[in-house]
Amino acid sequence: MAALTEAPAPLAAKEFAPQGLPGLIRQSLADPAQRPGWYGAAICTVLYLFYFREVLWHFYYSWTTDENYSHGFLVAPIALYFADQAARRGPVAIRAGAGIGTTLLILSVLLSLLTIPLPIPFVGQLSFLLGLTGLFGLIAGREALQRFWFAFLFLIFMVPLPVAVYSKLASPLQLLASQVASTVMNATGVPVLREGNHMTLPGGIQLFVAEACSGMRQLTGFVALTTAVAYLSRRPAWYRAIIIASGVPIALTANITRVMLTGYIMHFLDPEYAEGTFHTLEGLLLMGFGLLMLHAECWLLDQVYHLFSGEESRPEPGPKPEPESTEPSARAVPLGYS
Repeated sequence: MAALTEAPAPLAAKEFAPQGLPGLIRQSLADPAQRPGWYGAAICTVLYLFYFREVLWHFYYSWTTDENYSHGFLVAPIALYFADQAARRGPVAIRAGAGIGTTLLILSVLLSLLTIPLPIPFVGQLSFLLGLTGLFGLIAGREALQRFWFAFLFLIFMVPLPVAVYSKLASPLQLLASQVASTVMNATGVPVLREGNHMTLPGGIQLFVAEACSGMRQLTGFVALTTAVAYLSRRPAWYRAIIIASGVPIALTANITRVMLTGYIMHFLDPEYAEGTFHTLEGLLLMGFGLLMLHAECWLLDQVYHLFSGEESRPEPGPKPEPESTEPSARAVPLGYS
């Protein structure tokens, strides 16, 4: 009787169980066959960061000297959180992606060379992010890039705008805030004389809507927040598009409300309560007001969604992992190189 060769046992499903980014990295490093690829990736990353060292310094300088971009330190950790959530969706094939990675890296280098005749930091920073995406694509491949694309896209929020662009956006926002605030205050019984961004209250009290109060900081923060909420939401495209677009009116509304609140405090209480620490606390309060508006918008959109979809209004279940493979495959490893 011929002996039967025992078929290899299928790979246990638990080895492909969704886990966070640190777990996937540890699992990959534990495999001796994967380590040379990680060593090469580490060397490439160090060389890449050295090439863009001036861009990294400008990031640090902008985040530490300009309050409008102090949030830059938070963007990278938040992007890592999105990468961790993407990793929990299940295994993804990790293989070298010479085509897409090399293309993005070449474009990154060419874009960075433009900063030699045109020393514009914004261009160099965009080239850094483009090259960072290309480096990941070169090491991990197209499929991994499709899984983690949002984490790289979110990094755009840590890039400071060019001064000329910032000024062109801030000036009309300053004027809008002073116009709406003075109109509402006049309508509510507080006479205000407005001249441009200067507002004169009774008693000769002067209120000036400075560039720092234009709302650009809130605008950047809320657009980033609504983009993150839309990405994490398990809703149709129209729902997510509305959420992202709402970041602008929410930020403008919160900033205009802040200007009006400052005027009311200066008129009914004391101008000193609209300066220093009190002014900072007021800004935090209005950020909370913006979050409340976003929450109310999401609730309203949920009601519309359930109404037209015929589903009952109930909390959304957590993200479901992708179907797990029970067959051994070199094309579907949690994290590594093949």
